[in-house]
Amino acid sequence: MPFPSLDEQIAIVQHIETQSAKIDRAISLQEQQIAKLKELKATLIDGAVTGKIKVSESGFTGFKDGQD
Repeated sequence: MPFPSLDEQIAIVQHIETQSAKIDRAISLQEQQIAKLKELKATLIDGAVTGKIKVSESGFTGFKDGQD
């Protein structure tokens, strides 16, 4: 089975590296979003536990001091 020419091999490697860099950037963005959502979750839990946020059985009803 013959191998692709050297030029074609180089083009294949460049394509793989370009696509890999795009994937790495997408993963990084997703990780940043996950970290922000975890921070938001912790803030909301803290607000609910300390009474800063009104919560009912139907869900969020507003801020306790009318900030909504």
